Amino acid sequence: METTPAAPMAETTLDRRRLLAVVAVAAASLLGGAGTLLTPEAAVAASTKIKTTANLNVRARAAAAGAKLGTLAKGTTVTSTGRASNGWYRISYRGKTGYVSHRYVKVLPAAKRATPPKVTKISARVKTLAALNVRSSASSHGKHLGTLTKNAKFTATGVAANGWYRLSYRGRTGYVSHRYLTADLSSDPAYTSTRNGLPTSARYYFSTNGSDVAHLANGALMIGDLPAGTVAWRDVRWEKKHATPKGWYCVRTAGATGWVRASTLRRSQPRTSTWPGRTTAAQIRKMANGRLPSANLVAISWDPGRNLIAGPALSDLTQLNAAFKKKFGRNLQIDLTYRTRGTQEYLYRELGPMIAAKPGTSNHGWGLAIDFPETRDYGFGGTYYLWLKAHSKSHGWVHHKIYEQGSRYAEAWHFEYIR
Repeated sequence: METTPAAPMAETTLDRRRLLAVVAVAAASLLGGAGTLLTPEAAVAASTKIKTTANLNVRARAAAAGAKLGTLAKGTTVTSTGRASNGWYRISYRGKTGYVSHRYVKVLPAAKRATPPKVTKISARVKTLAALNVRSSASSHGKHLGTLTKNAKFTATGVAANGWYRLSYRGRTGYVSHRYLTADLSSDPAYTSTRNGLPTSARYYFSTNGSDVAHLANGALMIGDLPAGTVAWRDVRWEKKHATPKGWYCVRTAGATGWVRASTLRRSQPRTSTWPGRTTAAQIRKMANGRLPSANLVAISWDPGRNLIAGPALSDLTQLNAAFKKKFGRNLQIDLTYRTRGTQEYLYRELGPMIAAKPGTSNHGWGLAIDFPETRDYGFGGTYYLWLKAHSKSHGWVHHKIYEQGSRYAEAWHFEYIR
């Protein structure tokens, strides 16, 4: 006999209870506390910033009756991720979800999207000082396009207002930080002297001891210990080539070319050109090489650059110049004289041991050596060179055999004080 199965009453009741439980859970997820409905998270942008206007309790739900999770101090800024229908803001607090009353916060204006820095068009050769990341924009936040190796040379096509240089990299436009770049002087005709024909109107002097020279404007430090009175020849051509920002000068100084703040320079030589004779050359040689006390340096008055030299050597150099002028009707041309420790270290890195002396050993570091320009007349076999070889020793200055033509360290222009 076919029978009709009895209705499963108990199971039906159980299913209803389960349904009610699911509804309750769903409602709880949308309600903050006593029936407070939360708006969708999209209603408040994830980046919305709010700032407390008083010490403010953080609650576990969007109501004053919610369990207290902690307190935000007045003036605290947090990010809100949602807002309840009663106005309370949802935040993340110590790894938990919390709520704060809208009555004691103010919404901060959304941060404006950063405007890309203006780029000025240039065409200048530069060189990396270290392995350097190439970015898609003039910022460390730009997409990484690749890496340039240390000492890589390239032509910069632009410079951004923040100093970053633009270049073409593997068929794409990229940017590199100016803080790891230096001007590539090998792209320019070699300088025959620090001045290299610049007019007297280009002459400046550092006004304080410990003056800095950077590789580029706002760039990495090149030399940081130049004494007051060090001559600096301003090179406007290179300033234009690199779109140098206001307040910076490109200068040739101490055998290097770099950028300095204009405020560190002055027009007149602050040092005296007389020597009272209180310190001897022998005492100078016992001082720290490249770190001579400032009082031991004097300016060469008849030199167009008013270069600095150790005081004890000034008189004999002046007498040598007088004899030279009597013969040729003009003063000796001085290119380089005193060389600080920082300058020695820079030149040693750039030129290597075959050209630059090991830092701390150069007679330039005591202000007892001079370099004449690297010109034909001062070069091996030149008229001035031959005269100096024949007459300088009687005035206390010599061109040592180690620097003669054919030697490993041949330098026609280098003379040292021996008294």
